[in-house]
Amino acid sequence: MRRSSILAASVCALSAGGALPASAHPHVFSESRMEIVGTPDGMLSSVRNIWRFDELFSSSVVVDFDKNGNGTLDDDEIHAVSETVRQSIAEWEFYTFVTIGGKDIKLTPPGEIRGLFEKGQLILFFEMKPAEPVDLKASDVTFSVYDESYFVAFDFADENSFQLLDMPTTCKKTFTQPNPDEDAADWMNSVSMLKPGQSIPEDGVNFSQLLATRIDVRCAG
Repeated sequence: MRRSSILAASVCALSAGGALPASAHPHVFSESRMEIVGTPDGMLSSVRNIWRFDELFSSSVVVDFDKNGNGTLDDDEIHAVSETVRQSIAEWEFYTFVTIGGKDIKLTPPGEIRGLFEKGQLILFFEMKPAEPVDLKASDVTFSVYDESYFVAFDFADENSFQLLDMPTTCKKTFTQPNPDEDAADWMNSVSMLKPGQSIPEDGVNFSQLLATRIDVRCAG
């Protein structure tokens, strides 16, 4: 399993000349929220991500993309950041995963990622739609955001970080925030000092997935 790139190489150094820090994983932190949008008849319409990045990473983005040197990110510079991220994380499914019974549901890539620079922090927004119909009444549907390399930490504070929108009142959510156990802690330590190009240990267990905060949604029929 290879390490991811931007938002893990271009999210850490969004320009080609940026250097990766040598400290342990994760390098980048995102205060994250997700909006799960449905339809009145209980079908999944889209998934919206809102990522607010930590000030240290955000300041490094300003250094790389502030072309006019005014100490902030203007609209054209934010667009350049957003488009760089969009192109770079597509290979990793935009870190956004929807599953039913362990089976991945394909999502349509976002046409654009929008951005803001607010109070010293970079914020990115984007929406993805399911590539096939997803009936929220048929079975539990699991939603999560994670980086398999554990380079970027997506932090969902509590169940209010996941919002159900435009769904029937029968739709309920179950919030899960795993606690790392000894094996998972050992795994995180084993990847903590990986350098670009090095591989994640293949041990048959996807701990990044197991450790990801997730929400299960089910609409009563």
